[in-house]
Amino acid sequence: MSNTLLAILITTGIAVFFSLFTGWWRLAFAPFGIRSNQMTCKKLGLKVYAPDQIRRVDTILAHFARGFNLTITSRSTQNVSDACDAMSPLFQSFAEEGVAMGYTLRRLFFYNANHFEKNCVKPKPEFRYLYYVGLGFWSGMRNHAPKKIVSIAEHLDPLHQYLCYDGYGFKLAFFDYPGDPQVLSKLNELPDYARHAAYQGVGRAFYFRFMQRVDEMIAHTTRLGDTAIDAAAGIGLAATFVNTDQLHIAQDLATMMPTQWQPHFHLGMCFALKARSINDVDAFEQYLENVETPVRSAIYASIRECDRVELLIRADDKDEKYRRWRDAVTAWMTKNIKYPLAGIRDVDQVIDNMSVPVADINLHCELDR
Repeated sequence: MSNTLLAILITTGIAVFFSLFTGWWRLAFAPFGIRSNQMTCKKLGLKVYAPDQIRRVDTILAHFARGFNLTITSRSTQNVSDACDAMSPLFQSFAEEGVAMGYTLRRLFFYNANHFEKNCVKPKPEFRYLYYVGLGFWSGMRNHAPKKIVSIAEHLDPLHQYLCYDGYGFKLAFFDYPGDPQVLSKLNELPDYARHAAYQGVGRAFYFRFMQRVDEMIAHTTRLGDTAIDAAAGIGLAATFVNTDQLHIAQDLATMMPTQWQPHFHLGMCFALKARSINDVDAFEQYLENVETPVRSAIYASIRECDRVELLIRADDKDEKYRRWRDAVTAWMTKNIKYPLAGIRDVDQVIDNMSVPVADINLHCELDR
């Protein structure tokens, strides 16, 4: 063997070893990344027209893409975490969702529920809701069949696993629905409450797609039949999560919702604020600084009830925990909180209601389902 060939082989071997040892080999995944210039309101045909809203949505989409791209190409997960922590709190959550979407690809398509929760969710539990949604979004991007997403979600946290279906439904409605509305029929193959959770994701996607054409948002949601109320909850969540620092936007949209959807839109608002409150406590408090006192009181009371019900439902041995959690909070808000998060109806009565065990709450009180 010539000295030149030997030198080439040695150099190549060292380069390969260095790449594997340091994690630089992950740059090979760069071609699988999301091109941020393709993730804009204009490119995606989103009905967003006001310049400030266009900037906000474009920034959200760019952060989501960056979170995914960082996850699949970064040398270490610590690098990913540090990069996300340096982002604005208002947009970091969307990057963290992208991080979870890239989880399986980073693992070379090897998925394990315990590993996901231990290594993705547990290190940064403040973004736990976004991580489960992102995992489901990845299933949608992979065009997984409904049975496949069930097999992915079934061994996860009994409450949060339903957020995977939410992410799955979001992808179908956000990317596929404009070209083929019948694509949502896949969601009807999902079992039990998983189907409803998926349509909550559809509602979130409809908010982005028809943000400033409320008439179209309502028309497309109405066509969903019995799952329209689930989509309405998703619309409420998205409108509030996107605009937590300018809550009046979600509140104004709330007044345009059909009466039968309003309790569910209301719940979506609560869940969005609950998520924001744990994403970054300091930022959340800043978002609410200029909110009127009655509204702020309604927000914190609703979040407390959301937490209380979650704890009680986690502790019992009954099934359908996610559905019961949502139904209980919806019923409580309908009775105690002025729509849309405009204030508390009766402070003393709210305190009394908070002492009622979940088992004694009429979960279907004032609900359509």
